[in-house]
Amino acid sequence: MTSTTPGQDHAIDTFCREHWHRLHAAACRRGCAAADAEDAVQELFLSLTRRGVLDEVMLLPEKDQAAYLALRLRCVLHNRWRDAHRQRRGGWMLMLALEDVPEPPCHETPATHFDRVWLAHCIAAAVSRLSAQIRQHDWQQIGPMLLDHGGSPLDATRRVALHRARKKLRDLVRQEMNGSFKDWSNLLPALND
Repeated sequence: MTSTTPGQDHAIDTFCREHWHRLHAAACRRGCAAADAEDAVQELFLSLTRRGVLDEVMLLPEKDQAAYLALRLRCVLHNRWRDAHRQRRGGWMLMLALEDVPEPPCHETPATHFDRVWLAHCIAAAVSRLSAQIRQHDWQQIGPMLLDHGGSPLDATRRVALHRARKKLRDLVRQEMNGSFKDWSNLLPALND
């Protein structure tokens, strides 16, 4: 912030006092309470001072000064209204305490447990068949990438190899499931993308 001389300070003080009442009244006419109008006018003068524009405004003719200050006050009031009425992220959602949320019912039956074990066996067999088929294409690099959905960006060659490996893995899982893929398509979202 630049230092000012006593003469400049007096000129700025005089300038602000000349326009204070008119700007305060304009803010009140726009629906602000008296205290809010005072804050808005102070914010206006403070922003003009921080931006270094106040000296330039003081050199304008008085009619242009009034028009410029009125326009800037409208901007300040608009920004204050926007900030006060801004919808915060998730502001429309109801907040629930975690202890109030009931746990979802578990429908684990012996049949679903068997089905999950069978599905895990099918996937493991498909992965082992895939690793045997693409061992010459460096399984140590492609294997971990099959299960990684994020991570670092890949070059074009690795992206193509990963896409082909995923496609082949889908086919191998379908073969391992021996035609019952339609029943399990909802349980394999990672293999269907």
